Amino acid sequence: MVDYAMDIHKSLYHTEDVPQDMIERRAEVVARLKALEEGAAPLVAFLQNANTVQELRADKQYCLQMLNDRFQVCNCNLCFSNG
Repeated sequence: MVDYAMDIHKSLYHTEDVPQDMIERRAEVVARLKALEEGAAPLVAFLQNANTVQELRADKQYCLQMLNDRFQVCNCNLCFSNG
């Protein structure tokens, strides 16, 4: 979305330059995206394996413990905040 805003700015002002705050915001967004991807990586790896997904049960506590023990997926990987 930030890249889109930068493209609109370039188009409106017929320039390749963008305001510094847009450049800084883009860096923040990219850093946040990378952090979220890294945090979600264990869960994504688990979900991509059909055999391990079949091991899930209706018991929430069992699932959370199994995910934590075998795949290092903890509650911190399951809750992403907007801040």
